[in-house]
Amino acid sequence: MAKYEYKFQSKHQLNDVSDDSDQLIWVFHVDKIPPHIGISSQGVFFSLKSNGQDEIPTSKVNQIVESKSIKLIKIKLRYRFSPSALKEVFANYTSATSAVCSCLIPIREALQITENVQKLASLLKHLEMHNKIEGWYAENVSFDEAGIRPYEIHDIEKRLDLLNA
Repeated sequence: MAKYEYKFQSKHQLNDVSDDSDQLIWVFHVDKIPPHIGISSQGVFFSLKSNGQDEIPTSKVNQIVESKSIKLIKIKLRYRFSPSALKEVFANYTSATSAVCSCLIPIREALQITENVQKLASLLKHLEMHNKIEGWYAENVSFDEAGIRPYEIHDIEKRLDLLNA
């Protein structure tokens, strides 16, 4: 089995990103199956979780990442959207309950992706194919770890069942 279903390339690695001006996808726990994702715009972070959703300042998310040494990759997107547009999308969701309502689904909707993309690697490949990724930035992640490990839809279900138990 391949070590990564999606591997971040060195030529697209950024020295830094701006939480205030860049549109970002945040990939938490890149070493876990499945990882968790969120999205931010203009310093406001949104995420759908098993126990609800986040709409918090990116500075608070960065503090949590730093204090817990979470393996995080931020993906800078070639999109323009506002926190109010994200708020509107996330208002349609209460919590992540299954693969058809996971942390990825409101992000897919916010990015106006109509294809049935249900896994993070598929989302990243789609964005890359449409030239929507400007680059990526890692925190607590070595270059060798900068990838999305293979997993299946049932792994998402299993993880959410565990979190919702």
